[in-house]
Amino acid sequence: MVASAERLRTILFADVAGSTRLYDQLGDQRALALITHCLDLLTARTRACHGTLVKTIGDEVMSIFELPDQAVSAAVGMHEDVCADPTLSPYHLQVRIGLHHGPVISESKDVYGDAVNIAARMVAQAKGGQIITNGLTLAMLSSDRRNTARLVDQTRVKGKPDPIDIYELSWGQPGELTMITTFSQSMASARPDAEISLLLHFQGMCWTLSSRQPVINMGRDAANEIVINDPRVSRLHARIELRKDRFILVDQSTNGTYIMASDGQGPLVRRDEVVLPAAGIIGLGEKAAPGSPISIRFERL
Repeated sequence: MVASAERLRTILFADVAGSTRLYDQLGDQRALALITHCLDLLTARTRACHGTLVKTIGDEVMSIFELPDQAVSAAVGMHEDVCADPTLSPYHLQVRIGLHHGPVISESKDVYGDAVNIAARMVAQAKGGQIITNGLTLAMLSSDRRNTARLVDQTRVKGKPDPIDIYELSWGQPGELTMITTFSQSMASARPDAEISLLLHFQGMCWTLSSRQPVINMGRDAANEIVINDPRVSRLHARIELRKDRFILVDQSTNGTYIMASDGQGPLVRRDEVVLPAAGIIGLGEKAAPGSPISIRFERL
């Protein structure tokens, strides 16, 4: 039997966010009908953008495209179609999408290879309403697409020695995102010219963010450095990064992150990023307040 040749393709995974909640709320029959209708929309958009549906897996579709720009066009169209559909809109249904361009092997109407595994990791990083890709795929996109990118995270993929930069691509919400037009080699590789640090205080404990520890994660999950077990706090809620001489708070949550500077002023950050002031209070999922048991105090040294 002759082995199938590798071809470069963009793999796209799109799945329905919150499908378990839908089944709990509406029952099996109605929820299945809505999810099937949603998958039909995703399939139609795949074909309209010159892609090929590989398969559906539960509440997820897997498609391939010859070019990354075709896949991104399909991803944007998928989000728009789901949001505009009169059958789905009353239920606020969203999809989450991840994509990656690389070599695949086609066999028996399916595709295999390392690139498929990376694409699956991308959709696992996505939240409802997001399009997630990585730096390798981003570099192959047209400039118009690249200019909608925002660096949001890093992840490690099995078999890869270095972490992969994760980017979100906007799709018609430019006011809600901070765009990046030049890309860092690595979020953790930036080093300030002079040693600076940020002290974080929470429930009698203290953490130091510096060049030796340039990222601190906060959230409900035990994998975070700062763990806050509160229903308003997302599992992976937010993180603070040291980038050159600035401390950047990056929100990844549902309820957002509140910043209160020493003058009592500050923004709500939701799926965006902001430069932290010299001192203040961080509130995860609620307004920052000096007396709150889940607020985090910070001060730059």
